[in-house]
Amino acid sequence: LPHSDKHSRFFEKTKIPYSRSKEDVWNDLMASISEKKKPAGKTRKLFFYWAAAAVFTLFISLFTFARFYTKTLYAPAGQHLSQTLPGKSKVHLNAGTKLKYHPYWWHFSRISELEGEAYFKVEKGKPFIVKSSQGETKVLGTQFNIFARNNEYRVYCINGKVQVKSTTGKKKILNTNQAVRVTVKGKMEYKANIKADQSIAWTKNQFIYTAAPLKEVLKEMERQFDITIEFDSNIEGKYTGNFQRGSSPETILKLIVRPFGLEVKQIHKTKYRITKEEN
Repeated sequence: LPHSDKHSRFFEKTKIPYSRSKEDVWNDLMASISEKKKPAGKTRKLFFYWAAAAVFTLFISLFTFARFYTKTLYAPAGQHLSQTLPGKSKVHLNAGTKLKYHPYWWHFSRISELEGEAYFKVEKGKPFIVKSSQGETKVLGTQFNIFARNNEYRVYCINGKVQVKSTTGKKKILNTNQAVRVTVKGKMEYKANIKADQSIAWTKNQFIYTAAPLKEVLKEMERQFDITIEFDSNIEGKYTGNFQRGSSPETILKLIVRPFGLEVKQIHKTKYRITKEEN
């Protein structure tokens, strides 16, 4: 017989036992498909969890950035700085003054930190709070001036109403043309019916003093002109008068110290020494 016929007869006589029914085969096939589907479901769940964790992490990062990101305004010695804050409130910084605030959190909390002297013109809205190491001033909408240097803390209400709180927790409400000075020990010295406009004369480069300690006036001169003034620690006196930044530092210094029997010597381009007049 031909070779192909032999193979055909062999397969005809050969019987391969197969005991599984069609139903068994079908059930096994469906079970296999179900098993293959399970990993895909787990993968989708894992993807959902990772996506949720990523969104949560991003939210926390943005929240932390907005809450704690700080912007610093600084007016160095010899310069003034005017700036519009978020929400259209305005601030004018005197020489040698620093103001910190959180611009991206401003909509939720209008809080700033001041070192130096600044004049604020606040738009109405959420409470506006200015903090310093000596005290805290809180307003809703008004104009006021704060002097916060070293251990000296003074607040002048130009218009509206402000609340001043000392580090000891004492509070005082100020209305227009009223002022308060907070001492080192937290005591409040209140003044009514003052000429509050004089407290912001510096915003127009004018400096007005009434019975101010001479040392304090000389320190202000250093800030306004970015100079150094040497003087003996025993120099005393109360100065009443005014000056403008338009004149030279030497000219102004001579006018300030002359009534006290003192004279000015320039020892460097930006350095002056004040001594007693020689007879």
